[in-house]
Amino acid sequence: MSPGNTMMRVYATLKMRLMEGEFAPGSRLDPAELRRDLASSTTPIRDALHRLAGEGLIETWQNEGFRAPQISEPAIRDFYEWSNELIHVVIRAAARRPDHRLRARSSGEDYAARVADTFHQLAALSANHEHRRVVANLCDRGLILWRAEHRVIDDVLADLGAIEQTGAEGDWAEAGRAIDLFHRRRLRVVPEIAASLRDRSAFGF
Repeated sequence: MSPGNTMMRVYATLKMRLMEGEFAPGSRLDPAELRRDLASSTTPIRDALHRLAGEGLIETWQNEGFRAPQISEPAIRDFYEWSNELIHVVIRAAARRPDHRLRARSSGEDYAARVADTFHQLAALSANHEHRRVVANLCDRGLILWRAEHRVIDDVLADLGAIEQTGAEGDWAEAGRAIDLFHRRRLRVVPEIAASLRDRSAFGF
């Protein structure tokens, strides 16, 4: 396998493991320690970690290496506020294409994957491809939070269902209000979400 292919394989594997919460918040990601697990030399691992750091999925400091994000309460609040602002931008773009709407949803889908797919769909309704790129990154970083939400918010699907319904109807004014409600409800329970993320047993450790 070529060095470039090895790096992409390592990158994809680490990204999946990060998004699934396999690494405890703040845990060190040492290329030398990951070698055997990833069946790779340290150079592709280090390259993959640098790429993941550039995407905001891990943290890095000079002389301190790489770590899984701490995901502090302020960072979670910043994420939800940014998510709200970004999805509103996307909805305004979607409203300029009245023939484009969200598709019907399968009720059996995993909640976190369903949030990601809904946001991806909204971005795809925009004619601006940059919206798709930044929403893809938002979804990569948000998956671990959406999994935590499912453990601390009662009837977590209700807010998401309102976004899906109004988006399917093309009622973008109501969709904007549903997006606001979705994010406000999560901002109110940031301490509980942060505590859930600190509980390693919640991720099966």
